[in-house]
Amino acid sequence: LDGLVPAVQDLGRQHGGYGVRDEHYSSVASALLWTLEQGLGEDFTPEVKTAWTATYMLLARVMQAAAKKLEKAAYYATTTLHRETSIDRPV
Repeated sequence: LDGLVPAVQDLGRQHGGYGVRDEHYSSVASALLWTLEQGLGEDFTPEVKTAWTATYMLLARVMQAAAKKLEKAAYYATTTLHRETSIDRPV
């Protein structure tokens, strides 16, 4: 899992840049579970559903955290730049 985390974080940052918001992740979770249920049929047992749900939720949390970190960094960079270039800045 340690080797996978950086790639998932990158994916989260990219998704944040596309405008993906936290509420979108639950829609994807529902679609993923529905697709697995349709594709696996009777092999989509409660245990399989639980495992896929836990896996998706872990990956989604990692992606969301990376996106939020990037969003905060962009906010601070923007506000700092604004303060440094403000017309109201004393000379």
